Amino acid sequence: MRKSFIAILLGFFILSCSIPKIVVYDDPLSASEHNDLGVIYEKKGKFDLAEKEYKKAISKDKNWYLPYFNLGNLYYKMGQKEKAVEYYLKSLEKERNPDTLNNLAYVLYELGRYEEAKKYIEEAFSIKKDPNYEDTYRKILEKLNNR
Repeated sequence: MRKSFIAILLGFFILSCSIPKIVVYDDPLSASEHNDLGVIYEKKGKFDLAEKEYKKAISKDKNWYLPYFNLGNLYYKMGQKEKAVEYYLKSLEKERNPDTLNNLAYVLYELGRYEEAKKYIEEAFSIKKDPNYEDTYRKILEKLNNR
């Protein structure tokens, strides 16, 4: 009798220890904070970590142009120009930012897609007059005029 009581007590103890517990981790950072972390990692040359943070920022706010723009810049630095173009275009779907237009035009210029590049740099100029855009525009026009 005493052995069966101890066995039952041990059984309850084991059952109480084996109840599954569900742990849910919630990401406490905002899209802006993930984007800022991405910028910090990018400045330190930790491109893989920067990429992850920009993508987390996008997952938190799919309508914010900036992490797409930053990913475009990151891929350009990594020599992945076609991927840079892809993310600049995604950024432009969210906001027609003149810096994004300039960067896209410059990458298209480097890819030899001069007509497309001209279209985007002219749109950048129509929004904002920036000396950096003039350099991009001049290079594109030189290539188009030397054809």
